[in-house]
Amino acid sequence: MKTTILILLITVKMFSQQIIRTEKIDRNTLHVYAGMAISAGIGAKVYSKTKMPFLSSAIGFASGCFVGVGKEAIYDKMLKRGICDNADAYKTFWGAAVGAMCIRIGIDIKEKHDLEKEYFQHLGDSLRVYKIEPTLITSNK
Repeated sequence: MKTTILILLITVKMFSQQIIRTEKIDRNTLHVYAGMAISAGIGAKVYSKTKMPFLSSAIGFASGCFVGVGKEAIYDKMLKRGICDNADAYKTFWGAAVGAMCIRIGIDIKEKHDLEKEYFQHLGDSLRVYKIEPTLITSNK
C-alpha cells in the first residue's frame, strides 16, 4: 500500500509544474487525477476484501471509467452544469488506467514481500529443527 501511494505521489509530482505556474489545476489534469484516485481507492478496497489482484485492479479501472462516463453523461449533459466533452471522459479513462496499474504494482510488490518473509520464516524454522540456531556472522577485522 505504501508503494502504491508513493507511485501516485510521483505521478502527481510529474504534473506539479503546471500547478506551480498557473496556481490553478487544469480541467484535464483534474480528470486524470479523479480517475487515478477512484481507480486506486476502489481497487485497494476490493483487494483488502478479496485478496485477488487482477479482480481488484479490473474493478478499480471499471469503476473509474464508469464514474467518468457518468459524470459526463449525467452532470454535464443531462443537468447542464458543465461542458459535456468526450475528451474529458477519455482523460478520466487514462487516469483510471494509471490508477489500476499503480494498485496492481503495489499489490505485486506487497505479495512478493510477503512471500519472501514467509520463506525466511520457514527457513529459520527448519534450521531450528536441526538444532542450528540462526546467528549473526561477525568478522573480526
